[in-house]
Amino acid sequence: MKKILIYPIILLLITVCSNNKIDKEFLKSVPLPESTKIFYEEQKDGNNIVLYQDETGFRVAYKKRDGKYWVRTGNGKINPEDDFNWVMVNNPKIPIVLFGGIITNEQIVTVLVKQKTIEKEATIIETDDGLRCWYVTFDTLEDPDPGELDPLKIEAIDKNDNILWKEGMYKDGYFSGLTSN
Repeated sequence: MKKILIYPIILLLITVCSNNKIDKEFLKSVPLPESTKIFYEEQKDGNNIVLYQDETGFRVAYKKRDGKYWVRTGNGKINPEDDFNWVMVNNPKIPIVLFGGIITNEQIVTVLVKQKTIEKEATIIETDDGLRCWYVTFDTLEDPDPGELDPLKIEAIDKNDNILWKEGMYKDGYFSGLTSN
């Protein structure tokens, strides 16, 4: 019986210690550590992803676990005007393309990021403070076909599959913002 209880406790301690290591290492790397608040962090497939806020806004950061530096997105607003926003990093020095953002519209339950041949549903995170963030990664950012418009689209969708917010090139042309739904 004692062995059964010891294994989960050891696993929990390893997880807590490794997360604290990321926090400390990450906070040493940011330009504004005093105002930095980490919302979410993930270690997956040799990669670290952190969603955070500092005095400049919301950001997403990435670092290969054995890498030397963190790569960060530009900053997004914590209270976006259209109840949704997005940031992105596509740096040739890292092996992924990273998207993220903030959702303040409670009706939004799904975020899709669409490329020419790839579509992914984002992971939505709710922080302890009730803030909803989202992120998704891709192995690459697809280029448009010659003579074609950029195929990248981002859509925020409600539980009835209505698109409430979108950005991208559509049949009617470029659209960015709230839809009429």
